[in-house]
Amino acid sequence: MTRQTGHPAGVAALKAIHTLVFAGELAAILWLVVSGLVGRRDRSVRLATAAVGAEALVFVANGGVCPITPMTERLGASNGSVSDIFLPGAIARTIPMWSTALIGLAVVLHARSYRAR
Repeated sequence: MTRQTGHPAGVAALKAIHTLVFAGELAAILWLVVSGLVGRRDRSVRLATAAVGAEALVFVANGGVCPITPMTERLGASNGSVSDIFLPGAIARTIPMWSTALIGLAVVLHARSYRAR
């Protein structure tokens, strides 16, 4: 939820950008799971791996906080990780947990597929 003070248009813009980035990253993660299930290894898998890896590095390097969060808060959004994305709070707060689990599953599936060949 955003406060009424600050820059509401800027907050909305950053939330929209962050939501789009999240959707792209989620699509990449889900593609890694699906491609691992079917044993696909091609350019699309490499691109998805690069996107997820880059996002993970940025997140970890920033102390487990998306860099968009403090930018959104400086513009007037409420403090907290759910203030910078257009998602229900329960989903936004748990993104690191379930996305990490999906990435782990993708790694296992791709390793299994690689060993099978």
